[in-house]
Amino acid sequence: MLRCLSLLGAIGLGPAVTRLYFWTLAVVGPKGMGMVFRGYTPTSADVFVCTAAKSGTNWLMNMVVQIADRGAARFDDIHALVPWPEAPVPSQVARMDAPVTSVTGLRAVKTHVPAAHVPVVDAARYVVVVRDPKDVVVSSFHFVTGIIEGIWGAPPQLDDWVRRFVERRYPLGSWAEHTAGWWALRERPNVLVLTFGELKADLPGCVDRVAALMGVRLTPAERDAVVERCTFAWMKAHEDRFATPVPAVRGERAVMIRTGRQGSSRDELTAAQRDAIDRVCREDLAALGSDVPYDAWFADADGPD
Repeated sequence: MLRCLSLLGAIGLGPAVTRLYFWTLAVVGPKGMGMVFRGYTPTSADVFVCTAAKSGTNWLMNMVVQIADRGAARFDDIHALVPWPEAPVPSQVARMDAPVTSVTGLRAVKTHVPAAHVPVVDAARYVVVVRDPKDVVVSSFHFVTGIIEGIWGAPPQLDDWVRRFVERRYPLGSWAEHTAGWWALRERPNVLVLTFGELKADLPGCVDRVAALMGVRLTPAERDAVVERCTFAWMKAHEDRFATPVPAVRGERAVMIRTGRQGSSRDELTAAQRDAIDRVCREDLAALGSDVPYDAWFADADGPD
């Protein structure tokens, strides 16, 4: 499949392939969400990392993996440990039926699937991270551009990517649907909703909250080790361990850990683009009847990092 796309790009069909790819993700993709976990009942070993794409997924996966191994997790590729049921290349990630090898008997399960299609049971745990959608749009643009460049060329332009989000043709799913669905479950004792800003402001405190959700009591030395391995500096220095499981046909894989910044969209989006993204998200949250505190989380996002 990937080589076929590469060949189509090589003969000048890259732009058409890009448009078709985005259409497939935006229109056909959501229809398959209900199939991802069909037949699977989560167990007490499962700690679901539930994020919209480019919202701190690797950060939380690493945190859960490190807590599960009390700060001593060793891996060359995090996806060899963490199942991702809807992965575009299933052979590149751990299987759901793979044995759990952590010292606590817990494992991370990655998913971008909205809450309505994830089996939420009392036995499992669910950690959710919500990121400013303006930052999500910018981060996802650079990531998807890297994937397309590495396979068939002809990446989109940023203004087109923003327009797709604003016109509700965003290939990576509805930010509002994902956020509203998990926010509605926040009162459950086995669901923890964090914001990207909280992770940036108080990483040790967030480690404590995730560990408490997982039922893992870390020693001070173990906690320090987890916090250190979850810093941006440590993860950036070991970026190859967090590489996308979508292989490149030419060149290097897309960069998974880019800046790790909150408010990075201010550098690349116009005020009009930022306002448009805010407007659409507010409208969609209202249409869903959600009380997500959008303005409290993101209205002052233009302040200092």
